[in-house]
Amino acid sequence: MDVQSLGWEVLKEGQYTIPLPRLSPDEQELIIEVENYFREITRIREFSSPEETKDELLSTLSRVCHEKGYEIDEEQETYLVNVAYLHIYGLGFFEHLLADNNIEEIALIGLGKPVYVYVKGKGWLKTNALISSETYLMELVNKMASLLGRRITLQNPRLDTTLPDGSRLHASLPPISNGEITIRRFNATPLSMKSIVSFGTMRNNLVAIMSLLMQGDFSVLVAGNTASGKTTVLNSLFSFVPYNERILITEETPEINVLQEHSVRLVANPDMDIKLLDLVYDSLRMRPDRIVVGEIRNKEEARALLDVLLAGQARGAYATFHGKSAEEALSRLMSFGISEMDVNSIDAILVQRRMMLYDRQKRRVEERRRATSLNLVIESKPVPIFTYNVNKDSWKITNMPLVYDVIGARLGLSNKEVKEEIAKRTALMEKAPSDFKDFYKFMQRSLYGLA
Repeated sequence: MDVQSLGWEVLKEGQYTIPLPRLSPDEQELIIEVENYFREITRIREFSSPEETKDELLSTLSRVCHEKGYEIDEEQETYLVNVAYLHIYGLGFFEHLLADNNIEEIALIGLGKPVYVYVKGKGWLKTNALISSETYLMELVNKMASLLGRRITLQNPRLDTTLPDGSRLHASLPPISNGEITIRRFNATPLSMKSIVSFGTMRNNLVAIMSLLMQGDFSVLVAGNTASGKTTVLNSLFSFVPYNERILITEETPEINVLQEHSVRLVANPDMDIKLLDLVYDSLRMRPDRIVVGEIRNKEEARALLDVLLAGQARGAYATFHGKSAEEALSRLMSFGISEMDVNSIDAILVQRRMMLYDRQKRRVEERRRATSLNLVIESKPVPIFTYNVNKDSWKITNMPLVYDVIGARLGLSNKEVKEEIAKRTALMEKAPSDFKDFYKFMQRSLYGLA
């Protein structure tokens, strides 16, 4: 008789270590025996806490060992109960991955292969755990999606949904894949602009100019490649929007996290045939001061964003968009059928890039995220204000007289006053706290007198 397995296992080593024991085949079979007994118990009894559940699992483990003639020591008893609890009630080793806030993405790339995690500051790391069973893979995905009423099955072998915590889950079974799970984590604690600067992504004087653009109701497009930090940056810029404004957020995946009290979030739902496009048009009747249109990915969504801008229902509109430069972003928009004249309704384009640089001395690839340019859109063309030099890891400032003119016209300030305000806000950035909420409060007090 073949020994049964849990469908997942912990390996000897990995670049990212999950603190769970490696179980022998006999120990895995023992946990399955405990699971079978325990499920019968739960038919007639409910447990009010994890502690009560683990106590019953311990009793069940002792009973199974007695009936089967197994002998285990106290250490085994402790970790077997813990693993049994994770296996029956939890998400197995995924519990540890989901509890680590430094993990941005979790990726199962196939049955029998180690799971990978993307860790902040370290990139992709191979874990010391894998999933070996298609049956367990289905059970795991369905546990994660259970609160949403969603399921993955052999007849419906693909699932794409947003988890209750805002993380994005994609999963697939054979024949679509060899077993795949991709979880893009939702960052419940957003980064402040102070933190973004401390990572080298921007400079304080660039942030000072962006704060004036946000205050002056400029409509801003944040462009960049995948995982460049577009949403993170856009989210952090809302610290410069006055606290008493009405913010309307339309997204497919909840990622924007603003602290203004008067904010409304609308989330698209493909299963109910509610598209981002529909929500954007709904927003025109909701009297927002500012509108966020999530990520623009196709012709219809681009048209919706431009319709919002042209309708003038909101004083400022914001979106993220894939493009390696401001020129490419505008070119792609026009390829979607947006006219050259309509493109002028976008006031500014911030370009964010994720770059992989090779250090020849250390023979190592280094990941770098940088704001590579800030551009004003003048006569349908991007005019650069800040440009980034990758070789020197530095920025060059250009066309500042234009900046003074354009911002001054929006805020009723002279060129001298705009220049002074940029210097003042650059100094404020030096003094600002790093915590997201504290940074928001500091800027609201400093710019708008919020008590």
